[in-house]
Amino acid sequence: DALSGHIYYLSNEFEKARDEYAKVPVGKMEKNDIVEYAMASYFLGKHAEGLDRVKAGLAKEPRNAAMNRLAMFFNTELGNFDDAIKYGDALFNKSDSAKFSYMDYAYLGNAYNGLKQADKAIEQYQKALNSEFDNKAKRAGVVKQLSDAYAQKEDYVNAIERYKEYLEGIEKPTANDIAALGSLHMQHGGSLTDAVAKVEAFKKADETYANLAEKFENAVEYANFMRARVNAQMDPKTEQGLAKPYYEKLIELIAP
Repeated sequence: DALSGHIYYLSNEFEKARDEYAKVPVGKMEKNDIVEYAMASYFLGKHAEGLDRVKAGLAKEPRNAAMNRLAMFFNTELGNFDDAIKYGDALFNKSDSAKFSYMDYAYLGNAYNGLKQADKAIEQYQKALNSEFDNKAKRAGVVKQLSDAYAQKEDYVNAIERYKEYLEGIEKPTANDIAALGSLHMQHGGSLTDAVAKVEAFKKADETYANLAEKFENAVEYANFMRARVNAQMDPKTEQGLAKPYYEKLIELIAP
């Protein structure tokens, strides 16, 4: 059964590999069997199952880098962030022959982000970005996570700068991607006390939603709604009627 699981794993048939390995009592599994079973579980999104098997393996080999790495991954995916950080420490500081990739730092960053420890998350994401990537999309994903961490600590200047870098790094930004940049500009504006700076931030949000409407026909209603909200923020006493044309346009679009 273990040999069948290994063959299926090498063939990238992860569901069959998992099914075969599941037949093997954990006490009879070799180290490589446990790692491959756990990896197959990871690829299939079976995080709790993979974690159980990895913990059994770590009881015998607590300094195994692959198992500590997977335990960190699984716990992060399951929202067990304190445990994820514990296994992250084991991976980086208490494992034999460990070599680290951007994913290791990114997952540890995600765990810190889950605990609302943005500064520690940022430190890990920056380490991830200093690692090697095999394609631009993966790097862009980490840049977005870094942007999210900055936004969590309300450092919107860096959050926006990194988010723009994320948009430049992906092949084709979606409507949701562009809308999220508009949201960051709005949050930035809402956090400012200086009236001039506040208006400038809201203007950037308005420009972003205008760009959204131009690029995505099916987002025109949403873009006009958000432009109405942004302009209302720039004209809170409705003295200039800045939001009015966008609400009128929205009515025109949705009335039919």
